Order: sequence, then structure tokens, then C-alpha cells
Amino acid sequence: MTAGPGEAQIRTQLGVLAEKFLQRTSGQLVIMREQLAAVAAGDRQALQMIEELAHKIHGSGAMFGFPLLSECGGELERFSADCQPEPEPANRLRELLERLAEALDATRRQGRAP
Repeated sequence: MTAGPGEAQIRTQLGVLAEKFLQRTSGQLVIMREQLAAVAAGDRQALQMIEELAHKIHGSGAMFGFPLLSECGGELERFSADCQPEPEPANRLRELLERLAEALDATRRQGRAP
């Protein structure tokens, strides 16, 4: 059974939105990496910013059908919600951000739009 013109248009629009999500996620990764030094210095607001951005990636990744991105975002969100801003958690945050970056790269390589 072939998709009707309305369904094809919706798929195209979802593909455009998914690509915008991937672009936005790249920018959010840059922001979160910039916040690591502040987290290591004890800045609670920087940690909260990372948690909020990770929350968005977690939810949007699931919505757009990018499970690896969603999973990595969720792990980063949970960790940042539960930790205190100081050097040791900042190191773990760095690891989680790298996993998220790898997930983003893998998702892009797949070229999979919903």
C-alpha cells in the first residue's frame, strides 16, 4: 500500500524537523561542554543547564525515533540531576557528553529520518 500525498507531506515535514533537532543537538553539545569547567568549579546553574538540555534531547530523541540519542540524553539528564557540581562529577559528565556526541554522529551516519 502506498502513502497518500498527505502522508508523504507529513513524512517530509517530520524529516525536516528531525534534521533541525540534530542540528540543535549539535549546538546544545557545544553549550554543555562549555559548562563543564563551571560545574567543576561548583556552579550549580551550569549543572542545571546541562540537565535541562539533556532533558530536551532525551524527549525529542524519543519523539523523532532516535533511541540511542534519547538513551544518552536520559542518562546524562539523570546523572546531572543527582550529582553535585564539583570536579569528580564533571569528569563523569564529560564522559557522558562524549557518549552523546558519539550517538549523534552515529545517528547522522545512519541518515535515518523518521
